[in-house]
Amino acid sequence: MKAWLVSMAALATMTASAAGLDDLKAFLNTTQTATGAFEQKVFSRGQEEKTQAGSGDFAFLRPGCFRWQYTLPFEEEMVSDGKTLWLYDKELEQVTVKRLTAALPATPASLLFGNNDFSKDFLVKNWDSDDGLAWIVATPKDEASTFQEVRIAFKNALPAKMELKDSFGQETRLTFSNVQQNVSMKADDFQFVIPKGVEVLEDKTAF
Repeated sequence: MKAWLVSMAALATMTASAAGLDDLKAFLNTTQTATGAFEQKVFSRGQEEKTQAGSGDFAFLRPGCFRWQYTLPFEEEMVSDGKTLWLYDKELEQVTVKRLTAALPATPASLLFGNNDFSKDFLVKNWDSDDGLAWIVATPKDEASTFQEVRIAFKNALPAKMELKDSFGQETRLTFSNVQQNVSMKADDFQFVIPKGVEVLEDKTAF
């Protein structure tokens, strides 16, 4: 009986893993907009004790429009209309404006928020896991990328987790909740209105 249970557990894990890439493709093909909440934890190289933590909510309109808003531990906001990226730090009363050279560059965000052609910038494959979620692992084709690896887990064909490992060995783990697909929104919802009195900085580096 024990051997049978182990075999069934292994089969379930293989099935979940094999569905990861299918879930990613299905999500991209059926989802034009989405909203949800997230919790974020950051770990230093080789450490299991988090060094940073935060939470907030997000919204996106594919391809390229998104709003990523932290409510804890500080109020910060990242907004893109596909051409311009605004980074707003409420505590510092500062907005950094960055022009985008593409609708959405080859960043981890582009896997979910960009167009369907993720294979142009990433090598993506299924990733085995024993947590019952359907995972994919993506590695950027550009060797100059600041990210080494991106892992995304799906549950019921919706993003459930994302794990980012950068070139310095730091790992960021995101858990998504209350993900709602195809919520009514328009491109104008992703135009950032700069608050009065804040300092505006222009970042002219290419992105």
